[in-house]
Amino acid sequence: MDPKLPVLSRDEALERLEGDVELWGEIRDIWLEDVGNLITGVDKALDTRNADGLRRAAHALKGASANVGATRVAGMARKIELSALAADWPELTEYVVQLRLEIDEARTQLEKA
Repeated sequence: MDPKLPVLSRDEALERLEGDVELWGEIRDIWLEDVGNLITGVDKALDTRNADGLRRAAHALKGASANVGATRVAGMARKIELSALAADWPELTEYVVQLRLEIDEARTQLEKA
């Protein structure tokens, strides 16, 4: 993932939400609760070599992350989504490792926000 991208872009998320800070807070709380389930879906699809399932799980994670402003998570999920159908499992495994690191960093920042 591009290290120049911010881990979290609250401003970008707020722009999508027309400046509604309260709504962003609710979305943040939902993301913090659900991100574990979302990455589990990615892991299961990767473990079973289910390319379409991986694409769909990454898509869901991408959307949820973009809504909260977790820029790098959304970008990495997009990379997985676009690469999944090629089924290059070693490459996808590395992408998921990176995705987990980005999730950890986003989680840390969002818990402080």
